[in-house]
Amino acid sequence: MTRLVVDPLTRVEGHGRVELMLKNGRLDDVKVRLLESPRLFEALVVGRCYDEVPDLVCRICAICSAAHKLTSLQALENLMAIRIPTIAAVIRELLLLGGHLQSHALHLFCLILPDLCDTPDLLVLLQRKDPLAQAGIKLKAFGNRIQEIAGGRVVHPVNPVFGGVAYFPGRQEIDSISEELRHWQACWPDLCHQFLQLGNYPEACPVIGNALATGLQEAFALNGESLCYGEEQITSSDYAQLLGERSRNDSHAKDSVGESGPFLTGALARARLAADKKLRFDMPAETYGIHGNNFAQASEIGWTLQRIGQLLETLRQADRSEPLRATLKQVNGGVGTAATEAPRGLLIHHYVVDEWGKVVAADIVTPTAINQRVMAAQIMADLADEEDHERLCKGAERIVRAYDPCISCAVHLVRVENSNEKGLSCQKRSK
Repeated sequence: MTRLVVDPLTRVEGHGRVELMLKNGRLDDVKVRLLESPRLFEALVVGRCYDEVPDLVCRICAICSAAHKLTSLQALENLMAIRIPTIAAVIRELLLLGGHLQSHALHLFCLILPDLCDTPDLLVLLQRKDPLAQAGIKLKAFGNRIQEIAGGRVVHPVNPVFGGVAYFPGRQEIDSISEELRHWQACWPDLCHQFLQLGNYPEACPVIGNALATGLQEAFALNGESLCYGEEQITSSDYAQLLGERSRNDSHAKDSVGESGPFLTGALARARLAADKKLRFDMPAETYGIHGNNFAQASEIGWTLQRIGQLLETLRQADRSEPLRATLKQVNGGVGTAATEAPRGLLIHHYVVDEWGKVVAADIVTPTAINQRVMAAQIMADLADEEDHERLCKGAERIVRAYDPCISCAVHLVRVENSNEKGLSCQKRSK
């Protein structure tokens, strides 16, 4: 038995590794290990007052902080039966879309583009003054600018508060990003075409996993009250039975082992479900396999730019005297759940609060934790006939990268491991 270890995974957010087990020179087993240091956020918020929670859990990840805070707020507002004002919902969605835009730009132009150009990293492309790399950095900065205006700052937003938002962005700020938005709306089709025409995608098997997403009812959206998978649909509050999460001994993240799985979540899953419901999206060509997730993200950037324009126009015409926060109610205890489509896929926050407003239990389900099972299965399927060790390692890493994993968001557990065995990056170990 020979073991190849890809450690660390590069151009992904967080720390992880892939172990490829070869038997008689052929791939026999795959393990994807998410090894970022456990963050313990579910345990951290237990005993805290409910109004402390959103500002704590958004620290799970700087890239995904807006999605975490907004989903946490919504779950707790659902618990208290609070309906936020319409204008507050618009500002919150603008913040969420800013995060969506910067995250997709980061993944496509900083993490994936080097693969397509056969370069080791983004710095090489920037040194060459590659126009796509330069445009991608600017697009990411635009997404950050939207988050700053709608959220109060780029990372760990302060504008979203219980019951709504704290303030209305200034007219000058709205006009400024509206002007920049028109530039991106005009140039994005050509940039997207250039990116998609680069090709250089490896051969791939059909995508593994049952597509899972929320926000797919009458129109494509990033928030919803139900979860869709295949032709089935359940309320978000029933997520635990569907996913069947359990701890595993080779990862710091939980594994979703529900009978309806394994599940695939993210831009490609959203595209598949939206196409099935005839809501939007041209489906990425099946020949690209999981790498079609890059095409789906590129398509979502176009939708995001359009949707941002609609929200900015709503804010421009809004009556600034309208309330931005709902009247807060006394907390009598209860259970609250909310689901959001983060850039990488389905994000769920679930809280139980007692009659004194203290958190009794918390559960946070992240897209990368959901995807870890199909990552390993996809590597096994796509590389089953590959025998060259270097191509196996590079191929496995590229497949994981296609999922746009956020490992920092995925790990919330303590894992006790007795093994003293250490992996060697892309080196073989024979037994």
